Amino acid sequence: MDSDSENEFWAAESASQGTRFTRLARVESKQRSTYARPGDDSGSDSSEDPSAAVPGSFKGKQPVRYHSASYGDCESTAGSDEDDDAVVEEVLLDTESDSSQVPSKNVSFAFSGGYSTGNSSMTSLGSSTSYDVVTGRKRVLEYEDTMSTPIAPGLSTSSKQQKLSKQAVHSSRPDSSSAPPTSYSKTRNQSNGEALDVPTEPRTPHRPHPITPSGSPTPYRGKVETPVINTVQSLMNAIELTTSPAPPDGVHIIAHSANVQRLFDKYNVAWGAQYELARGVSRGWWTWDDITSSYLKDLGSVSKDAVLRMWQKPPRNPPVGAVVYADAQLWAELDREELAICEGQLRGLGLKGAWQNTEDWYGGKVQQVARVEEMDGKMQLVLAPMEMRKSCRFARFLGSRRMLQVSIPQELRTQRGGDLTQFFLQKFLFCGRIFVAFGAKDGKVFLMETNEDYERGGRTPGDERRMSLEDFVAWHNPMDRNGDQAVSKWATRFDLGFSISVPALVFGGREMFNTEDQYVDKTAQKPPAEHIYTDGCGYMNAAALSLIAKRMGYESMPTAVQGRIAGAKGLWMLHPRDRSLQKEPKIWIRKSQRKIQLDHDNLHLAHRTFDLLAPPRVTHPSRLSRLTILNLSHNKVPTSVFVDLMRSALDEEVRALTQWTHPQDMQLLWKTVDRIGRVTGSRIQQFALGASRALGLSGRIREDDMPWDEPSDPLQELLDITGGDTLSEEDYAALIAELESTDAAPQRLRDRFSGEPLTLHGVVLDLLQAGFHPLQSRLLYDKIKTIINKAIEDVVRDFHVTIPLSAEAFIVPDPHGVLKENEIHFKSSKDLKPPLEDPHPKMLLEEVLIYRNPCRLPSDIQKVTAVCHEDLSEYVDVVVLPTTGPCSFASMLAGGDYDGDVCVCIYDPHIVKKFRNLPPTKQLDNFIVDNFQDQGKIEQVAAVAAEMSSITGDPDRRRKKLQGALLSDITLPPVGAYSMFHENAAYSHGYDAPETIRNAFMFNTILDSRKSGLRVQDEVFRRDKKRYDRRRPLCLQGSGNADPISNVADLPRPQSLGRFILDELMEAGKEMRDTYLARYDQLSPVFDMLGNRDPHLRRPYEAALPFMENPLFQRDLTAIKDHIKKHIEMWQKLTRDSKPSPHRTPSRTPARKWRGAVGPSTPAERQRGWKDLTRSFADGPVFAADSPLALADVEALKASWAYHEKPNFAWKVAFQALCRLKASSHWPVAMTGQFADTVTIPPAAVRVFERNRLGMA
Repeated sequence: MDSDSENEFWAAESASQGTRFTRLARVESKQRSTYARPGDDSGSDSSEDPSAAVPGSFKGKQPVRYHSASYGDCESTAGSDEDDDAVVEEVLLDTESDSSQVPSKNVSFAFSGGYSTGNSSMTSLGSSTSYDVVTGRKRVLEYEDTMSTPIAPGLSTSSKQQKLSKQAVHSSRPDSSSAPPTSYSKTRNQSNGEALDVPTEPRTPHRPHPITPSGSPTPYRGKVETPVINTVQSLMNAIELTTSPAPPDGVHIIAHSANVQRLFDKYNVAWGAQYELARGVSRGWWTWDDITSSYLKDLGSVSKDAVLRMWQKPPRNPPVGAVVYADAQLWAELDREELAICEGQLRGLGLKGAWQNTEDWYGGKVQQVARVEEMDGKMQLVLAPMEMRKSCRFARFLGSRRMLQVSIPQELRTQRGGDLTQFFLQKFLFCGRIFVAFGAKDGKVFLMETNEDYERGGRTPGDERRMSLEDFVAWHNPMDRNGDQAVSKWATRFDLGFSISVPALVFGGREMFNTEDQYVDKTAQKPPAEHIYTDGCGYMNAAALSLIAKRMGYESMPTAVQGRIAGAKGLWMLHPRDRSLQKEPKIWIRKSQRKIQLDHDNLHLAHRTFDLLAPPRVTHPSRLSRLTILNLSHNKVPTSVFVDLMRSALDEEVRALTQWTHPQDMQLLWKTVDRIGRVTGSRIQQFALGASRALGLSGRIREDDMPWDEPSDPLQELLDITGGDTLSEEDYAALIAELESTDAAPQRLRDRFSGEPLTLHGVVLDLLQAGFHPLQSRLLYDKIKTIINKAIEDVVRDFHVTIPLSAEAFIVPDPHGVLKENEIHFKSSKDLKPPLEDPHPKMLLEEVLIYRNPCRLPSDIQKVTAVCHEDLSEYVDVVVLPTTGPCSFASMLAGGDYDGDVCVCIYDPHIVKKFRNLPPTKQLDNFIVDNFQDQGKIEQVAAVAAEMSSITGDPDRRRKKLQGALLSDITLPPVGAYSMFHENAAYSHGYDAPETIRNAFMFNTILDSRKSGLRVQDEVFRRDKKRYDRRRPLCLQGSGNADPISNVADLPRPQSLGRFILDELMEAGKEMRDTYLARYDQLSPVFDMLGNRDPHLRRPYEAALPFMENPLFQRDLTAIKDHIKKHIEMWQKLTRDSKPSPHRTPSRTPARKWRGAVGPSTPAERQRGWKDLTRSFADGPVFAADSPLALADVEALKASWAYHEKPNFAWKVAFQALCRLKASSHWPVAMTGQFADTVTIPPAAVRVFERNRLGMA
């Protein structure tokens, strides 16, 4: 885009988005005509002499389509926009680049040398300035590093990598002497055979010499013939077709129509509207034939407006209960990002200031979602509504619309892993665009849009910035630089780009340093991870941490942050010496942190951006789990200590839930329920849009969850916080299935028709704040009893015992080397102990226990001494571990490291005093050989690259070979099975028996198998399953997970082992439960035979009764009565169908990990049935325009009438309406839902109310 044209497009900041899209289309249309005009052969046959039409550097034949109406309002002499038969011409050009991509002649003045650059973009490796985009100024103070070297040209690589790269250059390097002096790096696009001109980023300021274009493709990127999907057929379709032919082999259609796609492109229909129309076809709501030219031409190019127009008048009315329109905020964000993609300045990566009226904007926040379904034994992808709840590096780089997130049911991953892999090796056709799979994580497969098209009517602005799969892989994880890794480990490195993160700070190349790890044996050539004292933890200077704190709005500078940068991951702590806030921000990266080798002399802006995952966060108090209790008991902590802790925890919880007699007790009860259910906190997290961990609002899920070093999906984290503890197994599975497949996350976790919160604790909060009292409302009384019962079950069955004197935080290695072996330093920014009982409430200065979840080996918990050292006084909210001893101290804690691991510290003297330390448990001899498949079968990246290089003339085979490596871990390893096997072995053989130890190591090894590539031998798994997959005792089942009654044998336990600790605790817990529930029942008032009907809720119904015989009102009131009776019958049927069948076999897997398929009579369908009921009740009855009830509060009347007929039914379909009726009798205050869901009772008010309760006010 020349400077005049660019100014034409971007000059008017006040122009509408639609106008700016039109300007961009006009500019790009003019640019295309500069290189080749349809019908202008310039005196020669273009098919014979392509050099006459394009620059001489373009080579190779490729079809390029020109469409007179492809860009909306583009001027054309061939016809008008109203012409349905737009002229389409095909010109065969000799080109080595994307035919629609025109090199820019703009000059970049970012650095001292004037380099000719291309228009950089989200997906092209484009130029970008490297000054500090946070402060907008360049700092001049220098820092002389004394402990490391800056990242420099020719970063050292292994000899194997050097050899691999050398062979590649020798075998495939073209004659570099003929390369023109340009800033474009020509890289071969082998996934579709095109060569892609990719503008490279200028060198960082400290290397002012010009960039030399590389003429060397990566080793696996040899010459392959350019594939064009069904070229002849595409040419025919571009001219005129009324029906769409079948796609080529190996292409799976998500949603596509040749005719409609040409109309999409002709009228420049906004991508959001295209997606929603395609989703309707995907769901079977309408067909492509229903989408006509007259329907599309007025939708427009701005998603925010186009989607609204589309749903105001859809092609056909969707079925009852369909999610038809997401929040307008999502579509506005999609438009914002679309403009950023078209601008081509890498704005989506963030840290470039305000954009389109949004401060400090960054992209990648929108998710396009699909799910795998089986239809007649075949897999297919079904589109779900877009979502906006997280952002990751890949989405910011590619653009949200260039990625598709696909959810996979768990049983498909476990039972049909091979079929899944083959399914995702296909190309996927979606609205004329080709998507391919490029990674898998957390039960999802991710597809990216490539630069291939099929049956398009012309390209739209931004299309020229797409890239091929191989170019993307070379950008993120180049095979030539990482060839000495196992394929499985190499594939997991894509997790760095999928991590949910926030762009926090850009570093210049001069401010990025390599620094050595500290080792047990400095002379070792390749020490194991447990011999690296600093494994996973680098440094940042105070200036960098301060800038991150300012950007994120922290109250103080963090002493460590977890994140990703370039090819590195882990934790970065405060530099031990560089503490000035006035210097340039700097970062030191250790070898143990670097997971991907990149060209560090030419780092892309995305690679120099620090992606923040989380700041340090102390969680106090912590709580025990089943596994922790087993370990502590084995290490001599008496059973009586656990019983006393259980009783103390339950006494405090039940007392807080059953004090109802004082004036402010309802406010204190509200606060208690909110704390137990974490309701307000989880609602606030929804507003964070995936940044809750980066903002310090949430931490890692604790206890028995797997210790992944990646943050969980925010929806899953939200449901684990609010839903998993309060929903039944079926309801939880239904909610997960619904939210991940057929619906977006409901606003504020409520039913969007009745307003009822989806969690038990949320319901109780709403009832309390509406003015209900448990002694006057049977519903509220029963709900509180359920909360008490669940709190008891959480302690008695799940052994989640809170320890007041405990806390958890990130662990970091000692930066000064002042701690002795078995010493730690832990200083918190908040009180760890009662300030009136301890002179140092924020520090630990005693013997403590430290461990990392889940602990399965006898030595996974260690007793250490917490000390205070002056040199470590500034390291707050982290646990500092020593860098001495025979191994890394973190490795002694369940094989941990310092890349973001969280450890628990227990400083309760009753537990610590009795605990005995054990030496590290050693892995059994020949463990890997005896239990896992031959390591010689683990494929290496170099071998994949070599095989790809040998493939010529078959780009699909080459692509599938690459994808096979990327999707190597799509199947589900038996982690959950061996977790159960280990617990069962501990029950049957004892905690330290050889078989128990073996199963613990099996669990740990399988947990790491995504990286190691190790696979359990089939015979070993069958043997272990036969031996340990037995009916478990109640103490190992957990709440809500009873084993089925079947012919499976009970798990044996020899009498010689004595009583099992968990059996003893469960027996004591049952006695406590019976006592507490009996006390609660004594609080119950005598409810009358009518169920204690609330007069405030009956008032509108009673007021309407006299009008039933009035002819003016009779018809409408009768309609309301019939409407209610009809829906009561629907409710009664759903209630019957929802009751569990006596023949139903409960799941033997934990409820939180269960995922059910969506099919007939599934929990998800029953959940949708309840939603259909509430929607239908809210929608009717329909009155005439002149009805006398038109101005009445019909919603309140319906709720009151339903309450009179069936109170339980009324609460299901009109929850919020009933709450408003109750609140109206207690001097209500008007408040919107967003305010109500973020309001809480402050600690000061709690102290005042408690003083009043004690009569001290």
